[in-house]
Amino acid sequence: MKLNCREGFRRILEKSGFKGRMPRLVACGGRNSAFEDFRLAHANGKSQYVGLWVDSEIPVADLEKTWEHLKQSDSWEKPVGAVDEQVLFMTTCMETWLAADRTGLAKHYGSALQDSALPSVMELEKRDRKSG
Repeated sequence: MKLNCREGFRRILEKSGFKGRMPRLVACGGRNSAFEDFRLAHANGKSQYVGLWVDSEIPVADLEKTWEHLKQSDSWEKPVGAVDEQVLFMTTCMETWLAADRTGLAKHYGSALQDSALPSVMELEKRDRKSG
């Protein structure tokens, strides 16, 4: 599973212009594990840049105030010296990426895909992740 995840993120980063200068990604497990690993790496200070890359969980009110968002959604305290630019949000949940990529789903599932069972792509990021 981790190998597939790492490969998927490598492809995303390469398509986003990072080919030839790829950041080192560390799969940390669940979001609390990712936050704990971020805290430790940030406190260690050996890396030039340490980022936390997680789902936003709920729509983000202000992308310039990422730690405020994480305080609201997860009750996480910003580590001393951390800045908002170190938090990198994906979608509200990874499933949003999947539901939004109808072409990729059709390619993968072929005729077995039940497109009518998928949520509308209109304002997909505003949907409550728990309501389906």
